[in-house]
Amino acid sequence: MKSKQIKIALLAGCIASAMASNLAQASHFRGAAIVPQVDSTGMLTIDAKTFWRFNSTLSNRVDLLNISGPGLNTVINNDSRTTDTSDVRRLESNQVFSTQLPGAGLYTLSWGSGSWVSGVPNADGSYGTTSTIFWDGQSANAPIIFDLENIQQEVVRGVAYSDNLDAVGNGLTYDDTHLSIGMFSQANGYSIDASGQINMSSATTSGILDNASNIGADRAFSGEINAADGSSIEFVWLFDAVSTASNNAPSITDLVINALVGDVIDETLVVTDPDGDPITVSFNSIFGPGGIIPGNSTFDPSTWNFMWDTTGFGVGSYVATFNASDGSLTDQGTIRINLTTGGNPPPPPPPNPAPAPASALLLGIGLLGLVGLRRKKRQ
Repeated sequence: MKSKQIKIALLAGCIASAMASNLAQASHFRGAAIVPQVDSTGMLTIDAKTFWRFNSTLSNRVDLLNISGPGLNTVINNDSRTTDTSDVRRLESNQVFSTQLPGAGLYTLSWGSGSWVSGVPNADGSYGTTSTIFWDGQSANAPIIFDLENIQQEVVRGVAYSDNLDAVGNGLTYDDTHLSIGMFSQANGYSIDASGQINMSSATTSGILDNASNIGADRAFSGEINAADGSSIEFVWLFDAVSTASNNAPSITDLVINALVGDVIDETLVVTDPDGDPITVSFNSIFGPGGIIPGNSTFDPSTWNFMWDTTGFGVGSYVATFNASDGSLTDQGTIRINLTTGGNPPPPPPPNPAPAPASALLLGIGLLGLVGLRRKKRQ
């Protein structure tokens, strides 16, 4: 009898140990956003970008995506998946999902599991995000084009922070009070203005402490991007607070250019590294009305020069994205090109409330002088 009790106790201990091990491995979530678009036939495509603990081995992906709307309530798995470990702070997972919509209406896309990477002071437990997309039953629609990596997650303590979401869409508004699943408070002093600019004061950044449990997971922040047609994207990520004495991520200076359809955009990126580390820069993509757009652009990784012939493209905002790496940390920067057909170009976004104003750059290209506004990622 005593032997049987010992065996039961040993079995219970093994089960408890296994559960504890699985729970520890499951503490891995670091951020996410799922971005949908639909073509004229109703084929829905979703790009899911998620971030996880760098050495995570379990659930470092969106396992299943729930989709509900008029005549549809289903769960789908991804069509493809790639991972990126170029930044030592995180593992990045990029997945593509697709399904056929049965008809017009507003559809909701959601997923989630548990749990957050450990040690984040304002988030714990379950995680997940939700997006919505409207389809009129006959027209292609990419209501919100957004890449979570356009947000610079590095914050230098004691220095005011400012960076734009670089979302593209019709009638976009931003909700900086929205709390993602598992978050019980927003990052202190965090706000998003009407142009999509994130800001935090120097006093606020001074108070962000290091997460001793997980590198770069120092404070959670989230928000919601809303389009005029009812479509929306929820995003959630983590700020990485650093001191000037530590290794800092490289920084690509964002640009905003107003131009005419048919102009050739010719820009050389300004990329810096606070520590003077060698930087490798690569071109990612251009996206705009209708989603990712092909061709007509070149990038020289040795000179960091970008050229794009806008002939044949429609009026609207286009965002070219670039990646910079110092070998261990990364940044994603943008060139936003606002195309018009003539007359006065659209006004630039409202000035940042951050202390340092934007500066103007005169470009003599084509028949129109293009006006570029350089937007600093960290003020």
